[in-house]
Amino acid sequence: MDRNLVDPGSFRFGLALEGTGWHPASWLSSPVKDAEEVFASGYWTGWGRAAASGGIDFVTLEDGLSLQSDRFATADQAHDRVRGRLDPVVTAAILLATTDLGEVVVSRNVTHTNPFHVAVQMASLAAIGPGRVVWRPQVSADARDAMVVGGPATPGLRPEDLYVPTRIARRLRDLFRDAEDYVRTVRELWRTFPGESLGSGDTFLRPGMVAPLELTGTERYPAAGPLTVPVRNAPKVAVLAHHALEPYRLAAAVADRVFVTPSQEHPIPALLTAFREVERLTPDADGTEVYADVAVVLGDTEEHARARLARLNEAAGFVWAPDTYVFVGTTDRLARELADWREQFGLRGVRLRPAVLADDGDRIVRELVR
Repeated sequence: MDRNLVDPGSFRFGLALEGTGWHPASWLSSPVKDAEEVFASGYWTGWGRAAASGGIDFVTLEDGLSLQSDRFATADQAHDRVRGRLDPVVTAAILLATTDLGEVVVSRNVTHTNPFHVAVQMASLAAIGPGRVVWRPQVSADARDAMVVGGPATPGLRPEDLYVPTRIARRLRDLFRDAEDYVRTVRELWRTFPGESLGSGDTFLRPGMVAPLELTGTERYPAAGPLTVPVRNAPKVAVLAHHALEPYRLAAAVADRVFVTPSQEHPIPALLTAFREVERLTPDADGTEVYADVAVVLGDTEEHARARLARLNEAAGFVWAPDTYVFVGTTDRLARELADWREQFGLRGVRLRPAVLADDGDRIVRELVR
């Protein structure tokens, strides 16, 4: 998309970094053949620098307490899939220190972690990259995650629940309410050690400005503080919200930014209408920025893109059906579609999930944003 066609900064592009790509068969189509490379800092630094030089405004990093699987909430024994992730906080620190990326969006589990620890991690990243850190609180309904950390069992989604908003809301209501309390607790912790409390010369600290929380969080997430890291630039909060009441309510209540997931059944106009209605009914909601979250398979022509997806699905052994809309086509048509979304619906930006990072991510960086 030609930036000259829009006002500077009026539409923002994000690249979702995940292993060798988001399609389950991405490893088989990737030029990366040494698995160790995916766990080396140079791999992520290379993509961070490419994204920044290509005009990408932000990248996102995923979190996961258990290994990825092709089977929902169940481990598999696949040997030709990417399994395992670097800690997103460590990866973000590397990207912030070694690239010119404008923002790094860091996912962090909020169902099986302590808000004090996450508050310190995000504050530490904000010290490395002031104004360049966004936190994405991630709710987990996967029983395997609870087993990994020895935490309490959580209500789980069944595969047949995934695309039924009422079932998502009913099963996960308590998890999302807890997540709202968690985010509020983290934000309160960021206020317990303000950057302004640091002095200079013979004054290192103004102790009167550092204090514990007046409230100690929730029974599930007790946290008194004060934080151990000064916070001058508190990170923004982004929420990935599938089309259901509870994710929308969480985003409206605590997020600065929401990534919505369009589909054939729930196109962008319907999602925007639904989210804005939830936002209107949510106390203290304050104009959350809306971004689309889209998976992409790109090609030289429409036929080439469709053929690429067919080969990927054949290699995977099933049809790829992620939790959001899959665009299949050329970068020119993707640019036109995104321009229509921006002009007609006022979207603030888009996060693009490349099916194969080396192919689709490269096209996004080289062809889409320039």
